Amino acid sequence: MKHVFKVFFGAEGTWPFLVLFSLLLGAAAEAIGVSALLPALTAIAGQTGNASALNKAILDFVGSFGINPSFGNLVLIVAIALVIKSVIAFCVMSYAGIAAARVSIRLRQRLIAAIFDANWQFYSQQHSGRFANTVSNDATRAGDAYRLAAQFISTLVLAVLYGLVAIFLNWQLALAGLAIGGVIALGVNKLIWISKRAGYKQTDRTSELTVFVVDMLANIKALKTMHRYEPMQTALGRTLKRLRRTLITGELAKNGVTHGNDAITVILAAVGVYTAHILWSIPLAELIVSGVLLLKIADFMAKLQKSIQQSVQLESAYLRTTELIALAESQRETHAGKAQFTLKTGCRFSKVNFAHGSTQILRDVDLDIPARGITVLKGSSGAGKTTIIDLLVGLHTPSHGDIIIDGVSLEEIDIIRWRRKIGYVPQELNLLHANIRENISLGDDTITDEAILQALKLAGAEGFIESLASGLDTDVGEMGGKLSGGQRQRISLARALVTSPDLLILDEVTSALDPETEREIVENIAALGGNFTIVAITHRSAWTT
Repeated sequence: MKHVFKVFFGAEGTWPFLVLFSLLLGAAAEAIGVSALLPALTAIAGQTGNASALNKAILDFVGSFGINPSFGNLVLIVAIALVIKSVIAFCVMSYAGIAAARVSIRLRQRLIAAIFDANWQFYSQQHSGRFANTVSNDATRAGDAYRLAAQFISTLVLAVLYGLVAIFLNWQLALAGLAIGGVIALGVNKLIWISKRAGYKQTDRTSELTVFVVDMLANIKALKTMHRYEPMQTALGRTLKRLRRTLITGELAKNGVTHGNDAITVILAAVGVYTAHILWSIPLAELIVSGVLLLKIADFMAKLQKSIQQSVQLESAYLRTTELIALAESQRETHAGKAQFTLKTGCRFSKVNFAHGSTQILRDVDLDIPARGITVLKGSSGAGKTTIIDLLVGLHTPSHGDIIIDGVSLEEIDIIRWRRKIGYVPQELNLLHANIRENISLGDDTITDEAILQALKLAGAEGFIESLASGLDTDVGEMGGKLSGGQRQRISLARALVTSPDLLILDEVTSALDPETEREIVENIAALGGNFTIVAITHRSAWTT
């Protein structure tokens, strides 16, 4: 139950104490309305001469406001109080629904921000499928967890208020109501525990499923070409089977709580009312009101159990999401440098060492990268070429030595400003499933079509774009699947050039291209040498001939 309170009071962007205060007002209004039933029913039953102390107290309370405690006025008080309660409940629960949406959106925003702000080592050790599942699935369920937590708090407040009224009316019936609630709680406690365990399993197995599917789709072309996806489908089937068992268990537990509560409530309430009338000889008016309170208390206890059962199924999504956010935020990349920079002379590596754990990658590297020229890093796979680039852009930090930009150490430079001056073309040509314009601008509305067309011209893609019927609005397909390798490469190059960077980094950009297309790309890039500082990673001879 503590996690329910944690979700309600800890969810960012909500006003829990305002909600709690509103719930108290609503509960007080309903308690007043139900209490006013007692003198009204007493008047109908003709038992005004034998009224209870609570009945007299209610009449005195109504009279203190100058209201004649007639039957009509009492009925009016009941109606007004219950309408006020309904209006407050509508406002509170509507806010809870809106807040649930805000919670899920805020969690997504925090997670995405934390992922991009984390250091590169953290991201490289995670799986994108886990992030995708949390953003698309767990964050939604986390918002539902908040809504259910608010519903639980609402029910709890009403149950407490009704319990107090019942104690003032008849302590014996109040104890009977609590006993009924206790029996209900004991009866479904095991089912709630099962629901909680099923909820955590559902969250974790859904994450496993998403990770598996992301991996499989990332390799779909190779799997389909070699027709080797059947073993992966079999493994996927096993994962789905485990998820199905978890969902069935959770559904059975949920229905058990719902219908078990209803049956137990009716039986115990009937026994309680009968006992109160036969053994304690409670007057009819008090018996009716007490019966209403008794049923209400039992109903609230049942609703509390249902709310807990539903909440524990979803709390795992909220906790897993916040855990992932906290983990990513704990790995936040530090940006200590504030110095300004220029790239008019060049970049220099001075005695740079770097290791991944105990594996030494670079040792005493000295390297000069002149400004407005082309520097080619050529070598076999695993020689450390990509590591040099990762150090240059600040994704890694040297264990020894220094990287200097025009006389200023990279550690002292504003790394965000530095990266904004970099154009990067990766080896993996993963385009967005969008049109050419969006693939180049990456959603930046400040980049004009003129700038995009100029970048395409520099990338040697101007003629290719003009041949397309839809031009920049042409959809490139999943990962650019509607385009050839050379066309995807030119769009990636245009994406890097559109912001007019000082430094252009090319990571094996022609490794998957045929010799003719590779030669054209190399010629286009060579023509850019006087305008940009270019660093090209390659193992192909076309870059050095």
